[in-house]
Amino acid sequence: MRILLTGIPSYLQRTVSRVSGATVHHKPYFDDIRSKKELIDQVKKIANTGNYLIGEGAAYALRGHDVTYVPFWHLVNSRGANDVYDALNKEFDMCVFASANLLRPGYSADLEADVFEKLKMPVLVMGIGIQKREGLKENLPAGTLRFLEVLKQKESFFLTRGYFTAEFLRTEGMKFVKPTGCPSLFFAPNEMRRSLTSLANADLASAQKLALGGYLGSVADTIVDAHALLKTDSVASYVIQDEVVAYNLTLPVDDNAPVYDRSSGRITGKTEYKHQEKWQRENELMVFFDTNQWRAWSSSRDLCIGRRFHGCVIGMQAGTPSLMIAVDDRMREMLEFIGFPYIEAGVWNRESDKRAHLANFLSKIDAQAVTERYSACEANFQSALKQVGI
Repeated sequence: MRILLTGIPSYLQRTVSRVSGATVHHKPYFDDIRSKKELIDQVKKIANTGNYLIGEGAAYALRGHDVTYVPFWHLVNSRGANDVYDALNKEFDMCVFASANLLRPGYSADLEADVFEKLKMPVLVMGIGIQKREGLKENLPAGTLRFLEVLKQKESFFLTRGYFTAEFLRTEGMKFVKPTGCPSLFFAPNEMRRSLTSLANADLASAQKLALGGYLGSVADTIVDAHALLKTDSVASYVIQDEVVAYNLTLPVDDNAPVYDRSSGRITGKTEYKHQEKWQRENELMVFFDTNQWRAWSSSRDLCIGRRFHGCVIGMQAGTPSLMIAVDDRMREMLEFIGFPYIEAGVWNRESDKRAHLANFLSKIDAQAVTERYSACEANFQSALKQVGI
């Protein structure tokens, strides 16, 4: 099958130089990332580096087919060019749209509605989810409601992040809806099972090589976690995903000043953010624009723990035990569907002895049950793809 893949990209799409009609042109290299401006520009291109895992998982799920990733910006910019859409509709048999928490009050999917109205082919929306359950229908923008109406009027398929999104789409009249989880969960299934099995180990509560993730620049939660779990002479390693564009983590230097070492993925420039003065441990900030580099670094950690879903999934893809601290409905929907062990942020934040609480939690994990649940979800994902014809 000839598939037009669009939406959230994998890191490989950093090489796209231009698109003409249905033809995508690539550079034979990645842009350099060294200065403050280059670093921030690269984060802005993807909005959140964790999104690269979604695009990568979606592309991997389509292997065996003739797949071309067409940047969504090209589809948007070409809305008035009928010749471009004539070429696209002739060149491809199906469009796969890699998405995330698209169903949310703060985002209007007007552009998506325009694009899919012009594509005359079946559409598979992969990985669609919600951000907040309460009052979802009442708070969705008009553009998102039109997006759903456009897809309801054509041959469309929805693979959702979880049960709640699936039920919502069914009530909106969508015919083919299957809860399958985020496609990133099935990129490296053997390593995911190894990670889940190794997580059932109370000794991990004393691990000192941690990959931490959260919302530096907004709240001090991750700093508190580091102090609770790490010894005074240990280094806290924190992975940035979108903090430099969304959570007021700044680099107070000139735009052209060097701030990033791409070989290690480490931020080397000065940083400023809320609660920074609370640190009582040596710490390093990492950021990765290549998922293979991110996985390689994660494989050197003893434990990934934090409030970022994909910041932990990347660790699982490397076979590293990973534990998520659930902070919102989008995380809970994905975690409840896939059956991964997790701790509620409200519970974790109140614990005075986090290390003891963590050890007790890990000791009670039923590794066989969670790996069996994961394998069943993997089989469900593959079955849904086959039903669609992929």
